[in-house]
Amino acid sequence: MKLNLSVVTPEKQLVAEEVDQVNAPGTEGDLGILFDHAPILTNLRPGQLSYEKDGETVVMVVSGGYLEVTDNRVTVLAETGEFLSEIDRARAEKAHAHAEELLSKPGLSEEEFIEAQKKLFRAIARLENTENN
Repeated sequence: MKLNLSVVTPEKQLVAEEVDQVNAPGTEGDLGILFDHAPILTNLRPGQLSYEKDGETVVMVVSGGYLEVTDNRVTVLAETGEFLSEIDRARAEKAHAHAEELLSKPGLSEEEFIEAQKKLFRAIARLENTENN
């Protein structure tokens, strides 16, 4: 009674595992997915995605994308993803400062504003999840 989890970014496949549970940051709220979950397709927001396998929890940060559940398969198509243990806090702080600087510039187009906002949300998600790391 396991779920087949696949987490993929445009660059590579990050996870291909049989797991007991998946927790994901949906745009409408956090999701907990267990065996025999109803089919669902939803957007992801930047945040912590975790999964449990044989009593161990693995944590990663995704910066958005999509999640689909069908027939005990959980597929995550993430814009970016990295395991919590791989996050460089100093680099994340620098990205946070840069995103805030971009957002403070006057005269941004709507597209530039949305892109800068995405960068800020990703940096915040990375920093929030490395506080205890």
